[in-house]
Amino acid sequence: MANFNTHLQFSTIGSGLLSTLFLSTQHITPSEAVLCWLAGSVGGILPDIDSDNSHSLSILFGLLSAIACVLTTVFGVYHWPLLWVWGGCAVAFLAMHFVVRNIFEIFTVHRGVFHSVLAGLFFTFLVTAITAQLGLRASGCWFMGLFTGFGYFLHLLLDEIYAVDFMNNRLKRSFGTALKLFDYDNWKSALFIGSATVITAFFLPTATRFSNIVFNTETYTLFAQKIMG
Repeated sequence: MANFNTHLQFSTIGSGLLSTLFLSTQHITPSEAVLCWLAGSVGGILPDIDSDNSHSLSILFGLLSAIACVLTTVFGVYHWPLLWVWGGCAVAFLAMHFVVRNIFEIFTVHRGVFHSVLAGLFFTFLVTAITAQLGLRASGCWFMGLFTGFGYFLHLLLDEIYAVDFMNNRLKRSFGTALKLFDYDNWKSALFIGSATVITAFFLPTATRFSNIVFNTETYTLFAQKIMG
């Protein structure tokens, strides 16, 4: 399989190229282009969050711990004494980083449910729904979700490419474990992710403008014109 740096570089370059395409055709704004590029880069390392010693897992729970602190502060700063807010932040950070992370590591297996197309769809919907709640315009939310899924798929594809030994013309034992529809060996985890995806779909913003862009042949004609000059 490819290592962390390779995945990050691959998704960063791929997302950068794609975001500049949509920016050049004015389908997304400059700020949305930067956010989409970041979303695609992060998406490229998300599949490895089920590896207990991966950089991806550390980055994810570092972010979640910081978010937990911010939410605790936002909720408590106008209701609690400041000392309680600081204490709440410390508890939230420690709980997320040590308790929740340990539980996550116990119930996840590397190359399991997160190395699947279903998980990629879940994170696509999740990012789209979260950014919609933060107030971004609907099409921008969908583009951020799309780029997250794009980076996610690049990760799975790269792992499958690394599972092919081109020198000896053979497939490694890991072939087929990265790019799969869902975790065939664990129906419970697949059902859980599938259910979470369906629930998240109820919080998605309207996709009318986004669909008119992505599923319009004129978009790709513009791409070709921009690339070829």
